[in-house]
Amino acid sequence: MMKKAWCAATLAIGLVSAGHVRAVEGLSDAVGKEEMCKHTLCQHDIRVTLKTKDGGTYDHTFDVLPGTVQPFGLAIVAGQALNLEADVTGDTVSNFRAVAVVTHPEKTLTASLEQSPKGDMILSLHNPFDRPLKFDMGIMPLDNDKVLATSSCPIKAGMSSFEMWPGALFQVLLTKPRFVGTTGKAMNCD
Repeated sequence: MMKKAWCAATLAIGLVSAGHVRAVEGLSDAVGKEEMCKHTLCQHDIRVTLKTKDGGTYDHTFDVLPGTVQPFGLAIVAGQALNLEADVTGDTVSNFRAVAVVTHPEKTLTASLEQSPKGDMILSLHNPFDRPLKFDMGIMPLDNDKVLATSSCPIKAGMSSFEMWPGALFQVLLTKPRFVGTTGKAMNCD
């Protein structure tokens, strides 16, 4: 499976968010990639290696994928460890930027998506801010080209959180970043 549908779906989301409505599925690979990179900062030479549920190995290097930062939020591909600077406006976090080196730790979220030796996926997120941070999350299993909604927990101020799912995931999507309260329902995982 080449996850072409993921590229098309991510591009389609980006194009719809940008106000474009034309279908992406009909584009040739080269034209589709070129069009995609017009609308997002693309990632190049991304290798994804995962254990599959049948005991095999999925190992593919993508010459181009949509960028981590998308109009809808963040897309973290299996095997990635990322530093993401962001700006705070009121109760929202916005204007994410992938950075190679952390130069502003007070506003740099760190994220990684790794597979455990048992085959489970672990998403690690570090919240650098002084308030609890919450995202809505979607996951794309390796054997499925659909994004599935999943629960998520708030990340306490200045702390890290770990989310775990059974089986191989190709990517996790993080959307609607926002600060939440520190007590009661605001701290529920949902």
